[in-house]
Amino acid sequence: MSSESPDEEDLQRGGSWQIFGGVILSITGFGPTTCFDWAVNRSERTLQVRWLVPLLAEADGRAWFLRCLDCACGTDEAGAAAAYHFAFPLRDLFTSNYYRCRGKPDLSRQFIHYYNPLLGLPEDFGVSEVWLTAPGGELRHPAAPGKAGWHEGFLQQRIQDDQLLARARDVARTLRTEADAVLITTSWVVLVECKYKGGPASEQYERHLLMGRALAARLSRGFHFGMVVEDERDDRFARLHFPYVRWCDIAAKCKEM
Repeated sequence: MSSESPDEEDLQRGGSWQIFGGVILSITGFGPTTCFDWAVNRSERTLQVRWLVPLLAEADGRAWFLRCLDCACGTDEAGAAAAYHFAFPLRDLFTSNYYRCRGKPDLSRQFIHYYNPLLGLPEDFGVSEVWLTAPGGELRHPAAPGKAGWHEGFLQQRIQDDQLLARARDVARTLRTEADAVLITTSWVVLVECKYKGGPASEQYERHLLMGRALAARLSRGFHFGMVVEDERDDRFARLHFPYVRWCDIAAKCKEM
């Protein structure tokens, strides 16, 4: 710090001075960050692999975690839960049935009438107009990439009712939704969204609820949603009513296990 006032030429020469609240500070120059560490990391997925994966690999960790998320299952049921990370459970269950029924007209129609209500559509929705429109009259997978799936232009051409159109859009969005983590007990499907540097987003939250509720209905279980977050609940997101666990609490639990 200097007590002398730099003249205008000094201020323009190399940016070696800045004034903060009347105090003149000397700046030595830019220095790039020299290493990548956990303070720099911004990835929820990287943090999840470091802390949440090992926690949920242990029965005690699963029981503690589900208790923190206020899931109504008992300790033994929670400890026996199956935990999956970075999974598409609804899409994969749907796709396993899809391949079993594709090419078999009777089974294809049974498949459509089963999945339509589960995915929020009328039971008889779009059998010939939407579902059976792949080459050769085969089943069209809603979440197939590009023109093969239920893309926007395809749906608009075939669905005139705006409410039905919105619900059909949600089918593809729901099947494409990834679960950061999902725990499946004998009674519950517990879907977990992990956030690190960012806060909860309403659209993402709503998409997770659509997928989680459909998955729970598909497995005939109750549905529970929770989050892993960096900080205490922010009042800005108070309308999103979810139980949560902090990363620091997960780290502390891992270290004591």
